[in-house]
Amino acid sequence: MDRRAFITFVGASVLAAPLTTQAQQAGKVARIGYLAPGTATTNAGLRQAFSDGLRDHGWIEEKNVAIEYRWAGDTQPTLHAMAAELARLPLDLIFAVNTPAALAMKRTGTRLPVVFAQVSEPIAIGLVESLARPGWNFTGLTSINRELMSKRLELLKETLPGLTRVGHLANPAYEAHKAQLTEMTVAARALGLTLHLAEVRSASEFEGAFARLTAAHVGAFIVQQDDLFVANRVLLIDLAAKRRLPGIFVFSLYPRAGGLMSYGANAEDLYRRAAEYVDRILKGAKPADLPVERPTQFELVINLKTAKALGITIPQTLLLQADHVIE
Repeated sequence: MDRRAFITFVGASVLAAPLTTQAQQAGKVARIGYLAPGTATTNAGLRQAFSDGLRDHGWIEEKNVAIEYRWAGDTQPTLHAMAAELARLPLDLIFAVNTPAALAMKRTGTRLPVVFAQVSEPIAIGLVESLARPGWNFTGLTSINRELMSKRLELLKETLPGLTRVGHLANPAYEAHKAQLTEMTVAARALGLTLHLAEVRSASEFEGAFARLTAAHVGAFIVQQDDLFVANRVLLIDLAAKRRLPGIFVFSLYPRAGGLMSYGANAEDLYRRAAEYVDRILKGAKPADLPVERPTQFELVINLKTAKALGITIPQTLLLQADHVIE
């Protein structure tokens, strides 16, 4: 990062301090910006988890905290426009839910504190200097998704012992796409698997991507973390069911919606824990001084109903490992 960008970020955490101090004045309602891809409907569970986390720390909507929600759908131009809008509002901080939202806020040059919850590569994409010392006005929770790619492939291989070809559904516009694809390719090769990439940039391309994976004779698929897939998970899972393709996903949101299995940090838990960062900043802490938190627990969720529909027998060893089994 160049010197000008560094000065901008360092200045951000300092200049944001008066706002957070003002939020603590007696009788003053704290104001939070909430930026997310998708819609209020597709994000309902995650939004509730964040609201519950705030309530745990004494922050109650329409009482002592007001939240400016901005839902950007699945288009980058809308996300960036909404980020710019939030940056202009008199807010105390902004909650940017994942990588695209956090980067959209960064590109506005905002001086407000920004808390994120689902960013897998915060250092690589320039949000923080390090996990221990963020250094600027961004902090929050990382999902360390890239480090879990090989584990997900191992779980697929254990579920389907004869598996040789795996599809990878990915959005090339996702900021960590190249790094994750490299990791996936290496991990697949180590397990004796051939990886078939199917790139999509919008939900309208899902059906064509599954057609390409079917033509490549893949036996299963794995999905990138990008919110394009989270926001459209019901459509994605329906298309996979029609093609009778088992998949493994990043978050439990997918198997709860009918996907086969997931392995990763609990998304709702990340949102609840992000509320603690919000609480600390509203009480005067500086983002630069709050270390980015890594998940300490990961959950394996298996949907047995989906497995039966696909004619798959989940090994008993996996069922014993599972944190949640949906029947």
